Amino acid sequence: MKFAAMDDININDLNLDTSELSPFEQESTAGNMGSNNTQLILVPLPIGEQSWLWMNTPKYIDSIKPIMHWVAEDARTLRRFLSSLKVGIPLNDLDIFELNTRTPQKQLEAFLKDIQNIKLIGVASEAGMPCIADPGAMLVKIGHQRGWDIKPIMGPNSLMLALAGSGLSGQTFTFHGYPPINENELKQLTLLLNNKATDKHSHLFIETPYRTDRLLQFLCKNLPQDMLLCIAKDLHGPSEHILTQPISAWKRKVETLGKSPCVFIVGR
Repeated sequence: MKFAAMDDININDLNLDTSELSPFEQESTAGNMGSNNTQLILVPLPIGEQSWLWMNTPKYIDSIKPIMHWVAEDARTLRRFLSSLKVGIPLNDLDIFELNTRTPQKQLEAFLKDIQNIKLIGVASEAGMPCIADPGAMLVKIGHQRGWDIKPIMGPNSLMLALAGSGLSGQTFTFHGYPPINENELKQLTLLLNNKATDKHSHLFIETPYRTDRLLQFLCKNLPQDMLLCIAKDLHGPSEHILTQPISAWKRKVETLGKSPCVFIVGR
C-alpha cells in the first residue's frame, strides 16, 4: 500500500483532476487575497499546560468554533482538545480527516476531491503550530495551488521557543528533524557538525522521548568539548527547563532526560 509522504510528496503523483488545481503561474490565483475562496485555517494546539493558559482567549475560540471540517494528525487528540474548551462545539457533527505518515494515498486523493466545495477547513497538528515539520504542510501546498486563502493562527512552536531561549544564533539555523537511529549515520551527522564547529550557525533536532538520553550521551561523546549544546525540556510543561552549556559541562554531569519531550540545539 502506498502512503502519503510528509514533506517531499510530489502533488503531481496524486490522482487528481488537474482542473481542480490552479498552477502557481496562472493569474487566476494571483491577487485573490480577501476573496470568497476556501479558507484553510492553521490551528495551533497547546504543547503544554502553559500554552492553553495563554491561548484560551475569546479571539482564539471565535476563530475555531465555526470550523466543521478538519484535517488532523490525530483525530482523538483534536476531539479531546475541542471538548476541553467547553464552548458547545458539536463533536459528533465534525468531519475529521486524519493526515499523517500512515495515511494511504488513495484516501488522501478521495478527501481532496470531497472538499472541493467546502469553504472553511481547519488544520491541526498533534501539538503546537501545524504545518511546520508536520504533514499538514502538504495540504497548504495544495491549497496554494487551488487558490485557497491560507490563514495561520498564532500559537506555540517548540522549535522557536527553544531557539529563543537558547542564546544561540537565531539568524542562521537549520532544523534537521529527527536524528538518524543508525549509529553510523548518527556519526556522519556529528562529523558534519564538527566541520561546522566555527560557524555561527545553530542546528536544531527533536527526538522521541525514549531516545533523548541516548542522543545526549552520543553528542557528549562525539562533539567538540567547547561546542555549545542547548536542551529545551518539556516546554510549556510543569518541568520546563532550558539550559545551554558546553559539551564539557554536559559530560561532567550528564542529565537524565527521561521521557520528557526535548529540543536539542547545537551551536556556538
